[in-house]
Amino acid sequence: MYLAKFFHRPPGDDDRELLLIPGGNPMIIGIHMQTEGAPEKDDFLREEYPSIEDAVATYRRLVAETVAAGYFETAHTDYTLRNLLPDPRAKLDWQKGLDDLMLTALSAPLDEQARHLAALKGTPAEHEPLYLWLAAHHGYAADTDNTQTIHFAEQARKTFAARRVSKTSHYCWSIRETDLEARNCEALSWAQLRADDPAAALDAIDQAWKIAPTQDRGVQRATILCLHFPDRQEEAFDLAYSWHMHGGYEDIMALPAYAEYVARRKAKPKSDKGWRWATKKPDSTDDVQAAENDLGMTLPRDYRKFLMAYGQTELQVRLPEHSGELCFYRASNLDRQRKNLFDFITMTDTDLSEVVPYFRSQYGVSLHHLVPVAEPAQESRCLLIHLEPGDKFGWCFQWDHDGAWELEHPTTSFDAALKELMAGIETRDTSMLSFLGVYID
Repeated sequence: MYLAKFFHRPPGDDDRELLLIPGGNPMIIGIHMQTEGAPEKDDFLREEYPSIEDAVATYRRLVAETVAAGYFETAHTDYTLRNLLPDPRAKLDWQKGLDDLMLTALSAPLDEQARHLAALKGTPAEHEPLYLWLAAHHGYAADTDNTQTIHFAEQARKTFAARRVSKTSHYCWSIRETDLEARNCEALSWAQLRADDPAAALDAIDQAWKIAPTQDRGVQRATILCLHFPDRQEEAFDLAYSWHMHGGYEDIMALPAYAEYVARRKAKPKSDKGWRWATKKPDSTDDVQAAENDLGMTLPRDYRKFLMAYGQTELQVRLPEHSGELCFYRASNLDRQRKNLFDFITMTDTDLSEVVPYFRSQYGVSLHHLVPVAEPAQESRCLLIHLEPGDKFGWCFQWDHDGAWELEHPTTSFDAALKELMAGIETRDTSMLSFLGVYID
């Protein structure tokens, strides 16, 4: 998590950023903004603090001193910015209030957090996902009305979804949207467990894990599966087997059934196919139609059938010493993934007159019509489908962010891409396995 405040003082040749990095060793970095062509300047501050309380107190003091020196805080939130010109706008008071609430949540007692939450009631801040998550987080930590805690977290989740549909922005300071959304789902999962609703708790932590997987979220997911869903216990054992070296899975690994699972897995013959499907969450016909409306494109027949039979699911690689998952998106997520892909590919070169013709000449496809349908867990790769009508309608490609302008392993249909993937797992093809995040000697 990065928390950045930007400050402007006309004429703008000494604009500044104060960056707070929470964590085990909290740090504050003071950065000089750069006007175009000006010589680079070293950071004016870079210091670690013994506790988050010390770091936040210092951060607040530095903000006040900067304002007293004639600067005003701008509305910028991207912590990677290095130039605020030409026309920086002042940050709104309710946004500053949300920033202060975030700092309070990191460093202050629960009663002080409650006062900050109450102070923002009746302002635009109370409708923002950042406020709703912090309200839910506070409610859970204070063990107050759990129904209200769930309400806050559910409202944040609905707000994220609604604003994506309406393409409306929200204010989350310099916290990445995916990070904030995953943190909210994690808090919701804990509150649903307190409400004795393990199905809702699992749904929430599943969403958090898919958005931004972490060790703690994997442990929470595995624990819920073990304690409340005995028919899915092996999924918990899969997680423990793959990630136990990072800690947190000790209770699961102590179960007699886990030892049996390990012995069974290691005894699998080399001829074992090595893959299986996880729990399926099929999309409805209406879901698929809505996705096509959002995309403004028709989906190929084989992929439509897959969505209505499998939907959001995983193709799981399970070899004696290796694991991996290819995570398929639900239909409602396709348009968002298409935008993410397009934005990433054009991020370093926004001249569409170059990048769009490149994909056309090199691969015979339209960049605008490439849609991610699945991604290997914890890998910055995805399986793409091409939806432009014509000779390559329905073709699939593998894509990796390290080669953003490269499309690999073309197949003529979605069904063909699946068959190639499964055949690659069965034959232990290193190229196909590496795409799935499984690396064998």
